[in-house]
Amino acid sequence: MGTNFYTPFQKFWNNSATTPATYSGIEIVASMNNTTVLITPRTDITGHLANASFSVVLNAGQTYSARDVNVSAATSLAGSIVSSNKPIAITLFDGQLIQSTCSDMIGDQLIPTPSIGTDYTIYKGTSTHDRIYVLATQNASTIEVTGVSTSTTLINSSETLEIPMTEDILYIKSSKPVYVYHVSGFGCELSAAVVPSINCKGNNNMAFSRSSSDSLGVVLVTRAGFEGNFYLNGSSGIITPGMFQPVPGTMGQYTAARIFFSTAEIPVNSHNMIVNLSDIFTMATITGGGTTSGASYAFNTDFYATAYSNAGLDDTVCANVSYTLYGGVGGGAVTGAWSSNGYGSFQNGLTSVPNVYVPSPLDTLISPIRIILSTTGFCPVAKDTMYLEITPAPLVNANVDQSICENNAVIQLNGIVGGGAATGTWSSNGSGMFLPNANTLNADYVPSASDITSGAIQFILTSTNAASCAAVTDTMNAVFTAAAVVEAGPDTLIVCANNANVSLSGTVSGQTNTGLWSTSGSGIFSPNNSSLNTTYIPSVADTTAGFVWIYLESTSNGNCLPVQDSIYVSISDGPRVDAGPNQLKCSNAVQVQLNGSVTGVGFSAVWSGGFGTYTPSVNALNAIYTPTATEISNGSVVLTLTSTNNGTCNVVSDAIQINFVAPPFANFSGTNVCEGLPTVFTDFSLPGSGTLTNWAWRFQTGQTSTTQNPSHTYSLPGTYPVELIVTNSNGCKDTVSISVSLYDKPVADFTSANSCPNNQVTVAFTDASTSSETINYWFYDFGGQGSAALANVSQQFASGGTYTITHIVSTVNGCSDTIIIPVVIDPLPDAGFFYNSNGGMNIGAVFNFIDTSDYAVSYSWNFGDGSTSNTMNPSHTYYGNGNYYIVLQITNALGCVDSAIRFVAINTVTTEINTLIPTIISPNGDSSNDVWKLEFLKLGYPNAHVEIYNEWGQTIFTSDGYDTPWDGTYKGEPVPDGNYMFVIQLNANAEPDIYKGVLMVLRKRD
Repeated sequence: MGTNFYTPFQKFWNNSATTPATYSGIEIVASMNNTTVLITPRTDITGHLANASFSVVLNAGQTYSARDVNVSAATSLAGSIVSSNKPIAITLFDGQLIQSTCSDMIGDQLIPTPSIGTDYTIYKGTSTHDRIYVLATQNASTIEVTGVSTSTTLINSSETLEIPMTEDILYIKSSKPVYVYHVSGFGCELSAAVVPSINCKGNNNMAFSRSSSDSLGVVLVTRAGFEGNFYLNGSSGIITPGMFQPVPGTMGQYTAARIFFSTAEIPVNSHNMIVNLSDIFTMATITGGGTTSGASYAFNTDFYATAYSNAGLDDTVCANVSYTLYGGVGGGAVTGAWSSNGYGSFQNGLTSVPNVYVPSPLDTLISPIRIILSTTGFCPVAKDTMYLEITPAPLVNANVDQSICENNAVIQLNGIVGGGAATGTWSSNGSGMFLPNANTLNADYVPSASDITSGAIQFILTSTNAASCAAVTDTMNAVFTAAAVVEAGPDTLIVCANNANVSLSGTVSGQTNTGLWSTSGSGIFSPNNSSLNTTYIPSVADTTAGFVWIYLESTSNGNCLPVQDSIYVSISDGPRVDAGPNQLKCSNAVQVQLNGSVTGVGFSAVWSGGFGTYTPSVNALNAIYTPTATEISNGSVVLTLTSTNNGTCNVVSDAIQINFVAPPFANFSGTNVCEGLPTVFTDFSLPGSGTLTNWAWRFQTGQTSTTQNPSHTYSLPGTYPVELIVTNSNGCKDTVSISVSLYDKPVADFTSANSCPNNQVTVAFTDASTSSETINYWFYDFGGQGSAALANVSQQFASGGTYTITHIVSTVNGCSDTIIIPVVIDPLPDAGFFYNSNGGMNIGAVFNFIDTSDYAVSYSWNFGDGSTSNTMNPSHTYYGNGNYYIVLQITNALGCVDSAIRFVAINTVTTEINTLIPTIISPNGDSSNDVWKLEFLKLGYPNAHVEIYNEWGQTIFTSDGYDTPWDGTYKGEPVPDGNYMFVIQLNANAEPDIYKGVLMVLRKRD
């Protein structure tokens, strides 16, 4: 990315006419918000004319496309200028260029003007159509093109020089920085790339990949002499010097190679790396040869590479030690030169990059000195500086010789190390020991016996840790002299702690005859500690310790250490008696466990005091003492333990007092509760002496509690013993056990039976509750209809409905239970009916009675003429005139009854049979008058005999009784329309009442 660009374009191939239309263009992408881009196109673009500058504002990620409106190469965007106030990226694009039978798009990402150069090497592709486009960025730019021959052209800013390429390698040299755009390809397929300059541009390693089996090649350009340092994927011998050719016009400084790789050398889908161990190089990849894949051409090179120098890290060296320099140069530079502001010299000359600097003593005066490595050659000079601290050489002084007394043989060393070192190490010709170690300058040297016997020893101090400085040494000599002789007396004395005074008589001889007594203890010397003959009186601390050291030490020793002799005084312990601590005992647990002790070898003890008994005896240190009742009543007793077998030691005794205190009194109460409720325990214990501190409850069920007033829930009814152990602050205990009861809870229940005595709804409630204890209380709430406190009770209900019945029972122990059950009461029946008649008031008229009652399950009808029915909706026929009272009585499910009555008056019943016999039927299947109806026969004359004849006297219908009316057929076939004779005999077995007449059958109507 950059801020200033000139755009090189090809000017040979026209864009094809396609749908959608293709184009050539400049694609601009902003990297930051509010980026202003100034564009001067050299041909007309969409929305803007040629050479008319304009600007656009882009935000990060936004793209502006400047598209050529013409497809002709003659009006190319070559030489257009793009600048911006913030970094942008530009891509060149040429769409659908026709070459022979191929049609391709070409383009590349553009580099900004600071990255272009003046020296370029171009290696021709495999096509015969390679063209080079050189774009000037400044006026009066001289372009020199060298191949087999050399040509020179002068172009100005934004002008393009087109170079058809016929030779394999061309070298382009310009007087001012230019862009070089190379259109190459593979066969007739085109591709293009912006070419990097070769003056100090490139990398030491570059990667590339192979994505298909198409031909794959690389173009390498490097300086002469470094062709043999290439490695492909870590292997040498694949890219060899023989593959390279000199670049013409560079006077042998550069060589180039175009190398194609088989799929065996570079497999498909492989990632590859080319490395040059000695110099940078430029590299382009060329692919193509596929039937549909086209060609690609791109440089993998760093367009910004520059020479670099590395003098090395800052360091420190001693002034008398040479320093090895490990600097390096690269990035186009292969040689360098050293320089410095110091007074030293470079051992291998100034131009040897690996080198050695030899410091001068004067360098310490200006330390740190600067050592500079600069690149040399035709690339821009790069410099790097390291700072070298020059430290002075060390100075060593072992100090003056010493004279040492044999009994003060530890030699105090006082070495000095300065200058370029601060530490040193001691060595000697003796066999003694340096303390704390030989690296301590003021160490003590402890000579061995052989050192003292030899009479003298020599010490050498050598500097250490002086970086790279050379070690420096210095020597000191020591000689040994004799010491005094002291005798304090016998080595060991034994005294008793009760008679511990020690008589002393010491001697001092040799260079001195005076001495001084001292002790490890805190006793005193009598008359004093400067008399060789004196007495030591041990202190209590001495006797407590059991021993004391007494020392006689020489005085006036000169340069020798005092000589000392010692006596170890063992002070054997007198008897130590401990009767134990005073004890508090509970008056309800009075046996006293004694735990006396006697220390000291061979001593024993005996108990005395009190009027009780010692078990097993008074000689047992851990005897059990049983006090008398009087001692308990008195509240205390004192016992004494006295030492025996004392020898020369004084008798020792110790006393213990036993105090008797009152124990607590355990007591509590517990509630007797019903099943499901917690039992609450209340502590009523008394502390006795002290205060109550602990309550231990045991509830028989295996559960416990330590609270003062706990509660506990038992799962099953019964009687449970509860134990309480209380403890007071003196450790005394008391126990009590009390039983509590858990009463069984009853289970409330009842049954009910509904009835309707005297036509009044009554429910009989019967208690069905259960309990293991006697139930002595019952209560019913009838849901707003009253209540009763009986076990079994009957209750009347005024109306039907659902009533919530609450039943409560309680036992003699006050445990209760409640059950709520809804009871459904059927409503009282409500009788009602109406009637109708569709036969008029003639004989045989049928009356239909329709029930309108509520809550009925059975029916009883009385029709007023002696006839009855128990169906819900009956029918009835009246055969005579009169007033009839119809009564309906209904009953509900409980047996409650209700009745309704209606009045029917009949006064138009006829006695003429002839008027009841129809004389025409129309049996045409329309459900109207299809049969010859004689309803009065079925009602009044069920045994009547009926016959029908046709006009020839043939009987076509006969019937005894008339349950099935005649339908106008004979033997299943319809009879013809016409008149038919009928004979009706009403009473077949009595005096015959015979009715005769004519019946017309007429199916069709005009």
